Amino acid sequence: MDLDAFRLFCAVVDRGSIAAAARECGLSPSMASRRITALEEAIGARLLLRTTRSLAPTEAGLTLLSWARGALLDWNRMRDEIGAMQGQASGLVRLATNDYAASAYLPTILASFARLQPDVRVAVSIAQEPARLLDGMCDLAVHAGRRPDADLVGRKIYEYGRKVVASPAYLDGRDTPLKPADIARHLCLTHNVSEPAEWTFEDPDGVLHVQRVHSHMSCDSWTMLLALALQGIGIARLSDSLVRGPLADGRLVELLPHMRSVYADGDPPAMWVLAADRAMPLRVRLLADHIASALLQLHRTGRR
Repeated sequence: MDLDAFRLFCAVVDRGSIAAAARECGLSPSMASRRITALEEAIGARLLLRTTRSLAPTEAGLTLLSWARGALLDWNRMRDEIGAMQGQASGLVRLATNDYAASAYLPTILASFARLQPDVRVAVSIAQEPARLLDGMCDLAVHAGRRPDADLVGRKIYEYGRKVVASPAYLDGRDTPLKPADIARHLCLTHNVSEPAEWTFEDPDGVLHVQRVHSHMSCDSWTMLLALALQGIGIARLSDSLVRGPLADGRLVELLPHMRSVYADGDPPAMWVLAADRAMPLRVRLLADHIASALLQLHRTGRR
């Protein structure tokens, strides 16, 4: 039984493309195509209907797909059980995260995990909404921001704050905002996935203030928004950890320090480690626990 061939076939159906599945499985498109053809010959039936624009499983392909998914799941469970008996884990974990996490702290966390579990491979995907990749593309997601979909399984590691900031160069010659309504007269740098048009604040009395903002520049990268703010382009609303250094050395100034930045429902942003299924293989569970523990430690020591 060629499990690699079945994995490739499942990936082809999931991605709708032999080329995309080949990338996921670490193969060239030509090699992946030959392996699919060999699988069809071994099964004795055509498994895929291919045109220049689409690819879909045949009836035989759907039958094989259902069996292959079950076989691969059973194989992984059996391997995890044996690995647990030996105190070991192996295999691939697909992890989704955003650009900031991927550069700021996950490399150190993954390096320490690799030393503890050398037989576990990790493939990282960068996305602005990592939790969306838990629809089959990834096993775990490190998610920062609003409360995730209730269907997902995971844990909230900690809540964090955000600050409204601008550079001294931007504020030079402009009125400094003293209340949320003042922001309407300023150029804002917004995240085009998270709150691109309105920012919500909570005052010391717990009253929410929803303020429309003028998005002068927007992007889907928090690190780029920070860079734009440092260049004096406008006002940004960024996480505490992202602006801690620039605030300390005077490159940025905090605005509206008496207001708490929240989402429209009043919730603060939080850090989450999420999975799509409670029945996590050992390797996925070990990585989830390691990331959660490391993130909490970083937060407690003030490095996050």
